[in-house]
Amino acid sequence: MRTTLNIEDDVLAAAKELASRQHLPAGQLISRLLREAISGTQRAGQADGDEARAVAGFQPFAPQGVLIANAQIDALRDAEGV
Repeated sequence: MRTTLNIEDDVLAAAKELASRQHLPAGQLISRLLREAISGTQRAGQADGDEARAVAGFQPFAPQGVLIANAQIDALRDAEGV
């Protein structure tokens, strides 16, 4: 179903970044996230209190509610000359 929504720029950018990482259309990802939020469910492995799994031998930091896009990392690298 098509509809028009006003979504804040930072939220839309984060949703598009997550969708890209998961190889999903942004609309499908947003629908899934909204469905989870409305129903109060979480995906498997995302429950509170679960230990974060090591990724490539590294223990990830706990989420802080901010998604950093690869474009932001690239911009910082360019600014620092790295």
